[in-house]
Amino acid sequence: MDTENSQEPATNLNQWMAARAASTSPALVDLSTPGGRIELSGRVLCNWVAKNAGLLDSEFGVGRGTVVALDAPAHWRTIPLALAALALGATLVGPDDHDAELLITTDPGSPAAMDADEVLAVSLEMLALTFGSPLPPGVVDHAAEVRAQPDRFTPSGGDAGRWMHDGVGVGIAQILAEAGAPPVSGESSCVSLPAPSGLPAATVAVLAAGRNGSVVLHGGDELEAAQAASERVTRPAVPWRS
Repeated sequence: MDTENSQEPATNLNQWMAARAASTSPALVDLSTPGGRIELSGRVLCNWVAKNAGLLDSEFGVGRGTVVALDAPAHWRTIPLALAALALGATLVGPDDHDAELLITTDPGSPAAMDADEVLAVSLEMLALTFGSPLPPGVVDHAAEVRAQPDRFTPSGGDAGRWMHDGVGVGIAQILAEAGAPPVSGESSCVSLPAPSGLPAATVAVLAAGRNGSVVLHGGDELEAAQAASERVTRPAVPWRS
């Protein structure tokens, strides 16, 4: 399928990424970290998804059916990680799921991390090159390892990835359908979303933005009017399955 010219909605993340990577327009703007602003174009976002997929594959063997627990907020570092895990075919669950084979967390000293078989520690510092503090033995430092991964990686997860919601696994095709935007056409809109809405809502908002749309992630309940005007926000995002 020629994703760049097709008007058909994507049914898996490889198709979505092929369309999104063709765009240099903003895909994600993160204002949620105090004192900073990070902007990822569609191309750069997909590079980060590829790097994260390479890390999850090579370091942890994440693939179809791997259960990955997420204990992390919505952030420019964590959204590509969630997309990468889904693209590899993983099942994403909350931090309290004891069947998880890998825990992705911003708190590697938590009880959940201490009990996990494998742990990936993610820093939320704006431009951190390492986690920034000593990590427990066996814990992998995301910031230190992800940059060495290639900018291109084609995950083989197809449509196997799913996100557990209220005890039910929601598959990639359904997530993309509920996101409500084809990957190529559609309006070039910019939506705002509070980071406290959570990582699933932020990830789906990015998927729903289409090829040229963007998501502005902010830390408060509402984005200040001056910031909304500066970022050209057109409307608030509708949280997924709220």
